[in-house]
Amino acid sequence: MEAPRPRRSLGQNFLRARWVSRLFADWACRYRRLLEIGPGLGALTREVLARCPLSELYLVELDNRLLAGLLTYRLLAPMPEVVHADALSLPLRLEALEAVYGSIPYNITGPLLAALSLTDRPLPAMLLLQREVAQRLAARPGSKSYGRISVLVQLAYSVRLGPVVPPSAFQPRPRVYSQIVYLEPQEEAPPAWLRRRVEELTRCMFSQRNRLAYKVAARCVGLQGVAAEELRLRRVYELSPSDFLRLAENTGGDEK
Repeated sequence: MEAPRPRRSLGQNFLRARWVSRLFADWACRYRRLLEIGPGLGALTREVLARCPLSELYLVELDNRLLAGLLTYRLLAPMPEVVHADALSLPLRLEALEAVYGSIPYNITGPLLAALSLTDRPLPAMLLLQREVAQRLAARPGSKSYGRISVLVQLAYSVRLGPVVPPSAFQPRPRVYSQIVYLEPQEEAPPAWLRRRVEELTRCMFSQRNRLAYKVAARCVGLQGVAAEELRLRRVYELSPSDFLRLAENTGGDEK
């Protein structure tokens, strides 16, 4: 049976480069209970099932045209659980899993990264993302690529960039390069309620990323006095994740 054509509305570009699948399997085999986001035609799934001694594998796919093909993998051991769902509204308890991986559709990258970073217990993740987005995750304060998603991810994870993946690795070929990213949970990540407060703060402050931080902070959270003075010479995009964390700690009261 002919494979379904990729849907632009879902940001689909199906991976076909086996060298990429092998890299994912090398990483995935360190874990026993895994979640794959957006398996598509199963390029990563096949390699992981063939090489890894798993106990559980969940495949979350939104496109109902792809479900029949993914269900054929239930003939293998371990039998993966195919979940027809939006990855942004997972019907799974992430705390019961050990790690997440996937070639992520471009149109859900930002919301998905935010969701993974704001969970109670961030999971190790290996993701294939648009190269520009991948580099934002590792960007340092003051750089052009640094932004809100840099702050959220870096508070939850240590970020390591992997190989760049060319358009020829996909069908159809995207117009941009992709890149592998490894996310390792920070050993002493701030509690989830505080990371969520940072998310609210950065949503407001990065809407004016080039303005002086003390002026934007005063508007967003009413920050004044000594705390505002500490920000007087810096712009929003020059504040580090720890700076935003301190701002969040000093506003909004106790744990939510």
